[in-house]
Amino acid sequence: MAPRKSSTGGKQSVLADDAHLAALGVKQELRRNFSPLSMLGLAFAILNSWTALSASLSLALPSGGPTSVIWGLITAGVCNLCLAASLAEFLSAYPTAGGQYHWVAVISWRKWMPILSWITGWINVFGWMALVATAGLLGSQLIIGIISLYNPDYIPEPWHQFLIYIGYNLVAALLNAFGNHLLPYINKTAIIWSISGFAIICITILACATPNYNSGDLVYRNFINNTGWPDGVAWLLGLLQGGLGLTGFDATAHMIEEIPNAALEGPKIMIYCVAIGVFTGFIFLSCLLFVAGPLDEVISSTAGPLGYILYHATGSKAGTVCLLLFPLV
Repeated sequence: MAPRKSSTGGKQSVLADDAHLAALGVKQELRRNFSPLSMLGLAFAILNSWTALSASLSLALPSGGPTSVIWGLITAGVCNLCLAASLAEFLSAYPTAGGQYHWVAVISWRKWMPILSWITGWINVFGWMALVATAGLLGSQLIIGIISLYNPDYIPEPWHQFLIYIGYNLVAALLNAFGNHLLPYINKTAIIWSISGFAIICITILACATPNYNSGDLVYRNFINNTGWPDGVAWLLGLLQGGLGLTGFDATAHMIEEIPNAALEGPKIMIYCVAIGVFTGFIFLSCLLFVAGPLDEVISSTAGPLGYILYHATGSKAGTVCLLLFPLV
């Protein structure tokens, strides 16, 4: 293993981290080459809340409408901040990459420790598999929406989207398999790219749509139920969007052995990324709904809700595609 390059303070921090792991019976195997900023970038890039929330508008708009989109996010945000605070306590005490399955092993009864830890580990694995699948799915939906925007007569077939989905995930797999040394730099860039995209899209659509905005009453109080379920159940279904946009913050735990001063920085990063996600998500979704136009057309558009809203606001197909590059990349 190559020697770690760091300042004296950084070396002391790394040695303290190694000693902490040794006290827990874990040997330090990974290099701590992620800074707190790059780790925050990784965590926020995985959440990428405003992107996930905007790309999944089709989940919430028919299931509660704007009330589900906006207030569902706040509800999910409060719940996820509570979860993040709880997990951050464990992460501070046990900063190991195993995360939840290791924490369960530490706190459970000795008799039940193997089975409870095993179940927790596999639940976590399946959850991450589903999250990765969702990322590729949302990306492929945006690309299909762009094609539909330029070709209104285009009829998307399921296999079209599946091939795009495979390509999306293949690029990510190759990058993680063979470009691991690039990941810290990509993660630092990711948070800058994400925040920049958030700001650019918000400013652009508000400027282009002025003064034709939806009313505040529609944005924050309008309720839509196209699900066939009772209103309360429909609103709960709409919470899927808020939950999706704020999930994955435990990525910090699984990368915790790769940052210095892990017991202190890791918990802060875990909470910060959820808080940033709620803040940016609320503003971004509000901006989208103010410029969305008729919501029934947004829901039924073949270009997808996000593509339709951006096109409705800008009036430009090229401009819409340029703005969609931020959530796509």
